[in-house]
Amino acid sequence: MLWRVAWRNLWRHRTRTVIMSSAVAFSYGLCLFSMGIGDDGHQQMLEEAAEAAGGDILVHADGYWESKSSDLVMTDTERIISTVESVEGVRAAIPRVIINGLVSSANGNRVLFLQGIDPTREHALHDLSEDLEQGEYLDQTERDDPIILGAVVVEKLELDLGDRVVLTATQPDGEVTRALFHLTGVIQTGLKDIDEVIGVTTLSAAQEALGAEGMLTQIGVLTEPGLPSDSVASLIRSSIRADGNGLEVLTWQEAIPEMVGFIEVDDAFLYIYLVVILAIVAFAIANTFLMAVMERVREFGLLNALGLRGTGVAGLLLTETLLMTALAMSIGFVLGFSGHLAASHWGIPVAIWGVESMEVSGVDFAAMVMRSKITPLKWVAASILVAVVTLGSALYPAWRASRLAPSEAMRFFG
Repeated sequence: MLWRVAWRNLWRHRTRTVIMSSAVAFSYGLCLFSMGIGDDGHQQMLEEAAEAAGGDILVHADGYWESKSSDLVMTDTERIISTVESVEGVRAAIPRVIINGLVSSANGNRVLFLQGIDPTREHALHDLSEDLEQGEYLDQTERDDPIILGAVVVEKLELDLGDRVVLTATQPDGEVTRALFHLTGVIQTGLKDIDEVIGVTTLSAAQEALGAEGMLTQIGVLTEPGLPSDSVASLIRSSIRADGNGLEVLTWQEAIPEMVGFIEVDDAFLYIYLVVILAIVAFAIANTFLMAVMERVREFGLLNALGLRGTGVAGLLLTETLLMTALAMSIGFVLGFSGHLAASHWGIPVAIWGVESMEVSGVDFAAMVMRSKITPLKWVAASILVAVVTLGSALYPAWRASRLAPSEAMRFFG
């Protein structure tokens, strides 16, 4: 009987019910949609950051990541790679030789960040051939001394495909060396800061240039999807005994903590934004319900006179709120899920918000396309929170209604 009366009461005050239901439905739908966009965006940031760092986990000579010194290299690398690959949770181990040097041509010289890679292994992290603008990729050329340079480097040095360039760098023993390469390709990543310093060559060519046969600067490690990188990193440390043999093992979060901080701040702002929305909705609903109580004083007084006591009146108002919340949240879920499906299908380019250039730790945010991802636990938690906030906003008005006496209500009859 109480549920039937509560349902009828909602539609006796149709305008008020529609306004309050719309506020709850819109805020709930926006909450779900915002979380979907935020979770997908953060997942993209994590993946891009790991790619920019060189892998989910990085293995170096001890102290290399902090100093980037050319004399800090790893020896006995075949054993290290084999040991890393045998660790549970490791999907791939990617060897690299990283050279900070100077590239010169007849038209000048430029600072160069040169990576010697195994194209087949590197493909597991990122297929650099997708960024190739001109020429041949490393696994397509027959040259023993190929080099692919960033588009800005090529432009500044006025190079053409096939031109010779000279790399000047420091060997692991501290001696300065020069090595000859031939330009076989031009890449353009879209990031100006990278395109003006990047160079790529084969692992063997980089080792020969440094006179570091069999040595490596870095091993990038990819973990199986879903596994926490810190736990896999601990297993790798135990397997290669990194603390005692001149090696360091870092997760990408430890390598680029600024990106971790950026994601945490962005996540915090998202939750603050959602809390503000819910607070506004809660106060609006509480105010509307309180006004409704004052408008329905005669109705509540009459019910009280007919035998429905204070707790019954409060229960009636809370039942109305519960029914309205269920209706509004059903509509809100449809809105939020529809937004999720639309964003998942079409995506939302970050560039449409006027972001032309934004880079953090090698991650180009301007090129990102935001989609949506459902995190079931978060959606359930948000649903419970919205329901609690909405029902809680009716507690004080219900209490006020329960305190109305028939004699007080009679004064409203004219």
